[in-house]
Amino acid sequence: MRSIIKYIIIINLILISYVSESYAGNGKAAVYKVTMRKVEMCTGSTGVTSCDNAVVIGSGDTVVDIASVDAGASAASYGDPALLPLGETYTHMRVTIDRKFVIKSGEQIDPTGAASGCVTQTVADSQYDTDEATDKYTHKASVTDDTALSSASEQNIYLENDSYTLCTNADCSGTSNQTNDYSSPSSATYQSTHDNDTGNDHVMIYTLSPAYTVSMIPPVIDISFGTSAALGANTVSATRCAMYGNEPVVTISIN
Repeated sequence: MRSIIKYIIIINLILISYVSESYAGNGKAAVYKVTMRKVEMCTGSTGVTSCDNAVVIGSGDTVVDIASVDAGASAASYGDPALLPLGETYTHMRVTIDRKFVIKSGEQIDPTGAASGCVTQTVADSQYDTDEATDKYTHKASVTDDTALSSASEQNIYLENDSYTLCTNADCSGTSNQTNDYSSPSSATYQSTHDNDTGNDHVMIYTLSPAYTVSMIPPVIDISFGTSAALGANTVSATRCAMYGNEPVVTISIN
């Protein structure tokens, strides 16, 4: 039983709906760290706050780098399905993750527009209106373009609020208003929206198709991740880029 649960967790955890931005380009992520916080099985759901007969099968912060070769093994130890009663049928899974991702470029990205050579970079507090801790969900810092891949570093990338401010220069004295649409996820059935939200959690509900009935004999599931286009960049100005996370490609076979 542990095998099926561990793979369901990692399959669904990563498939977050991101908002496409104009002047965007995509590229490889060398590092893509996600913090898993809680996984629950549900016998029904009508929204992110609804998980009928919820059974928690995993809790506590665990960081998984899905760009690493052992991503599946890293996730395997998260969650214990032993509490799931035999014969019960689960139709949904509720997954809670942290709104912060840590991503490092695997190649330069040349988005449409004037910017080019975009890579992830460590962002200083001075690049926000106040500082990162205060502004992480209300502002997105931009980084300089024409940066060598050898100078790329891990960057904290957040799921910002529904409405947020894009910093268009190095000290955030120039800005533009931006929006995210979390209301229509591409993979989840439901997910959190963040209207002036200061909380760190992002919750997603996934419909299990087919529904999973607990039995003594689990199926054999193989999974692989593709992060060749899991990082995005868009042109902020002729000399600056905004970096964001894309959905990694997940390949699954069930036998």
